[in-house]
Amino acid sequence: MTAVVQAEKAKGTLDEKLERLDSLLRSMGRVLIGYSGGVDSAMLAVAAHRVLGENAIAVTADSESYATGELEAASELTRRFGIRHLVVRTAELDNPDYARNPANRCYFCKQELFTHMQRLARELEVEHILYGQNADDAGDFRPGAQAARDYGARAPLMEAGLTKADIRELARRWEVSVWNRPAMACLSSRFPYGTAITAEGLRMVDQAEKHLRQCGFTQLRVRHHVDLARIELPAGDLDQLLQNPALRARITAALASFGYQCITADLRGFRSGSMNEALLPAAARAEETLAQAHQALASLGPCQLEAREQMLCLRLEEEATLGLGDPARRQPLVGQLEDLGYRYLALDLNPLR
Repeated sequence: MTAVVQAEKAKGTLDEKLERLDSLLRSMGRVLIGYSGGVDSAMLAVAAHRVLGENAIAVTADSESYATGELEAASELTRRFGIRHLVVRTAELDNPDYARNPANRCYFCKQELFTHMQRLARELEVEHILYGQNADDAGDFRPGAQAARDYGARAPLMEAGLTKADIRELARRWEVSVWNRPAMACLSSRFPYGTAITAEGLRMVDQAEKHLRQCGFTQLRVRHHVDLARIELPAGDLDQLLQNPALRARITAALASFGYQCITADLRGFRSGSMNEALLPAAARAEETLAQAHQALASLGPCQLEAREQMLCLRLEEEATLGLGDPARRQPLVGQLEDLGYRYLALDLNPLR
């Protein structure tokens, strides 16, 4: 499907797109749906079940790269809607091409899933394998979409022109419980490209994100830089964290117990897919700009700085850390440091004494 045709389809009304989706699904007869439990795949599974009934079968991967509770939540939704649901145990970490975490890591993840789904399709005499890519995903960096093409998997949501907003609205209309759930990429997406994915690292990320949710945060990422955890939160939640010493201490102690030596918050806040930023050309060699970074931070008092490629690690005194909880003070500083070539601004949650 060309980009022009896709753009035209995305312009239709929601009901027109739903009619196209129903027609696509009806023509397939019997389908397997790659179902992670997120809103896109959940809506596709519900839509397929509405049209095809028992001939729509959801397939979920049981993997170390999914957060605690994700499989249970996915299974509960299929039970509620009466969707036939199969679970396959996948072993991405056994594939060295996946474990070494190249930029196209998602290709090998989807390859593993689609290999299992092809086997199931043969056993169950199902002709079509589906997955939940939507119309908004078409221009993004998605190696998994290449795997889908290689394995003949189709994306009916995208083919029908349904955008993310359309999908959330349909899911709300149909009372699909995850309609407003934040995007939940697999835990491997928390690792910088080139950093090996290990079972221990996945466990650390899982525990850290679970703890942050217990602290009341809902939209978050804990980026795993081996010994350093870099927490991404939306601006309002970041304000709250920086202005609350007791909360910072609680989070620091918990994440240290999970294995992290340095616990930080990214001053740039939450960005879905932020690890892809490292694939962009650096504005400058950040390692050569520490003196300029020190100058930008001079008004905040004593500081410790360390450059790790495109990441700047900084540690400030308590008063300065509290002050950065004010967006009016934080954002100009963030802009200055970004101009120096730093894409990740990791502020140590344990201030200088």
